[in-house]
Formats: sequence, structure tokens, C-alpha cells
Amino acid sequence: MRRVMRFMADLWRSACRPAVFQRCGTTAVAVGTLLSLVNQGDGIVVGRFDRVLLLRIAANYLIPFVVSNLGAMTSLPRR
Repeated sequence: MRRVMRFMADLWRSACRPAVFQRCGTTAVAVGTLLSLVNQGDGIVVGRFDRVLLLRIAANYLIPFVVSNLGAMTSLPRR
């Protein structure tokens, strides 16, 4: 459990760096928009915005942000 908490703290610390946040945010917007259009485009076009659709769209933006941040964590100095 301690290793998981340390990993989450490192992930948060990495995301709080302004340059990393900006780079991850740009990636998340580009990839998240494409994923949302491909995977939920039909629901978006017909205007069927229910809770499930909104959660899926949010995940389409959150997941690329986290993955980009994981890549950026490799540039952090080891503890």
C-alpha cells in the first residue's frame, strides 16, 4: 500500500509541474477529442447527453492526460 501511495504522490507531483501540465493537457485535448468523436460521436450528434456518455467523454480526456504524465514521470529525479 505504501508503494502505491508513493507512486500516486509522484504522479501528482509530476502533474503539478507547469511544463508537464501544459504538455499533458495539450495531448489530452487532442487525443480526447478524437476519441470522443470516434467512440461517442453518434451520441454527441443526436444530443443524447446522459451520465454514462458524459463519464465516457471525461475518461477520453483523463486517460491520455494520465498516460502522458506517466511518460513525463520518467524525467523526474529518483528519490
